[in-house]
Amino acid sequence: MSNIIIQGIDSLPGSYFAARYLQACGGRIFYFAEKHGVTEETIAGSVMYAASRIDESGEIVLTQPQVESRLSRLEEDVDAAAADVAAVWYFTSSLSTEDRDATVEHLLSVCTRLGVEQFNFVEFDFIGINEGSNTKRPAAGGLEPPARISAHEIAQCCKERQIACRVFQTSLVVGSGHPALEHSGTFSQFVSALHSLKSEIEERSPQYFDFRTLRFYAPADSSVNLVPVTRVADLLLSLSGKDTASDPTFSITSPANTDISDLCERLGVAYGLGLLCVEDSSSLNAIDRAFHDRLAGIEQCFFDKDAELPNQALTADALLEGAAFDEDEQIELFTLLRRDQDEALAACRAHAAELLSRLRCKTVTANGSELSYYVGGSTGEPVVVLNALGQGLEYWHRLLDNLIEDHRVIIWEPRGTSSPNPPFGLAEQVNDLDAVLENEHIEGAHLIGWCTGPKVAVDFYLRRPAAVRSMVFLNGTFKCDGSPEELNSAYEQNVESLLRMLVKKPAMATTVKKTFAAPAETDEIELLQGADGEEASISVLSLMNTHLKASVLAPFKTEQTTLNYAHQLIDFWSRDVRPQASEVKVPVLLIAAEYDQVATAAGSSVACDLFHNAHYLHVRGATHYCLYDRPEFIASVLKPFFANPYGFSISQSAQSTDWTHAVGTAAVAASV
Repeated sequence: MSNIIIQGIDSLPGSYFAARYLQACGGRIFYFAEKHGVTEETIAGSVMYAASRIDESGEIVLTQPQVESRLSRLEEDVDAAAADVAAVWYFTSSLSTEDRDATVEHLLSVCTRLGVEQFNFVEFDFIGINEGSNTKRPAAGGLEPPARISAHEIAQCCKERQIACRVFQTSLVVGSGHPALEHSGTFSQFVSALHSLKSEIEERSPQYFDFRTLRFYAPADSSVNLVPVTRVADLLLSLSGKDTASDPTFSITSPANTDISDLCERLGVAYGLGLLCVEDSSSLNAIDRAFHDRLAGIEQCFFDKDAELPNQALTADALLEGAAFDEDEQIELFTLLRRDQDEALAACRAHAAELLSRLRCKTVTANGSELSYYVGGSTGEPVVVLNALGQGLEYWHRLLDNLIEDHRVIIWEPRGTSSPNPPFGLAEQVNDLDAVLENEHIEGAHLIGWCTGPKVAVDFYLRRPAAVRSMVFLNGTFKCDGSPEELNSAYEQNVESLLRMLVKKPAMATTVKKTFAAPAETDEIELLQGADGEEASISVLSLMNTHLKASVLAPFKTEQTTLNYAHQLIDFWSRDVRPQASEVKVPVLLIAAEYDQVATAAGSSVACDLFHNAHYLHVRGATHYCLYDRPEFIASVLKPFFANPYGFSISQSAQSTDWTHAVGTAAVAASV
């Protein structure tokens, strides 16, 4: 069999088809990746991963060197005779927002240039297997479906160029994909949202799902048609070398639908929680709504009252007859998906925990004493972290682990709490930042300020505006003497009165230290057993991540650190940066959280209106520590912002979430 070209090899069905092709055929695969920046090693790894899932017994030998030698990106100047390409395969999700028109035009031009005579269009997750009903579905996030070339129009374009075209449309594809790739498939996004929510909630309340079910809203009698990715790959391979009728269209589904209530029950078994399908959306609590928020509109794909089965006259082959995707097979596959997700998340978190070991510790003299800081990462544009006063670096490990491949990152613990002794206020923090950039010979950097960090960022910009390319304010507090009380959190108000008293009466340090070092503990079981569903879910979403409790108490380690911290905050509150915010000309991104108990979202929202070029994102279901709880999400926002701060649009980033944004004075709501 001759060689083939695959567009979308990094999709779930694309990687499985590539694996089956290499297992069964002797040809080579040239490919175009669907996503930019995907490495050749990742592509080879995803194909090897799919091969291992297809042949778990290991009977079909396919080694990594074999895969790497038979896979290669297609270069534009490749010689037609040397390439010897017989067919092009284009894999894309029906809900993808990619520019399909441009992709098809490019692939057809490749066919003409290389003399390829066959074009195979595989549209997976084609809900309902009905062109008319499918185009009426809302796109992710409730946006209008993108206007793009249809399967029929693709066939017409091929006909005009005298290229044979076959169209394959599948129902929802289910399978385990390589953990290094974020798969765009509808079902993959669904179980990814389920796993991420469960993992995050259990880091706040380990026993929540032992006492409470997760509810998923779907209209009565909804059903879905699921087809295993291995069967899709087998069917496509069986047809790849066959002569078929002119311009045929094939539907690939399972013989029977799955009721949504049954699907939820089976997913619950696999994921170790109660997942209940409900018909009344008003019965959802805050955590249930957070799950729907993360689905970003794809839940609409599960709302069919009768997912349409294929016209038997168009069925590709008898291969799937009698091959029902039944309860036991579904639970087995879902369990495999959950196990892979657990392993991938554990590896990711372990890698992040070792972040500092991959950074270089350097020193610089600033404010008359030595400052230690960490630097590392790629040669990309520098990102400098301005941490919260009195806090360590653990909060940042996960987020920076997501940024370090694209940026040179710099971070240090703010001084003045442990040492040096007061006075060491806001001006000294700005001096430290200035000294680090000078020592690193950095002419321009992106600044990320968390909590108290934004004030440092603004004051540094006012001192050296040319050194700042953009600024991100995470859960920023702009509290100052005389600021409106409604913009301050209850925590800030309580802390202020106590710390001002401490500065006046340093002998109270022991009492104040004990007050903060031994906060009232929430009885988790009592909370989950006693409160109603809405109250309990809001309380859990408001909880701090259990991994951070020791870090949060760091400023109150000793009487001296407690007193130093009090001096720092009082100095911090004495500085109001708001009157000078209009002088900031670089783009600013303000991110606030719905359940932030430390810094109010209202404070960030009001501050957004004061900056010349600002975006505001309100993250629902999140806390003051969202940079630690949701590092992948926050990174998905920051990366496009840093890449193009002046052309940035929140609605175009973090595509797996449903949110809106504001520029200047516009209002905002967002969700994760």
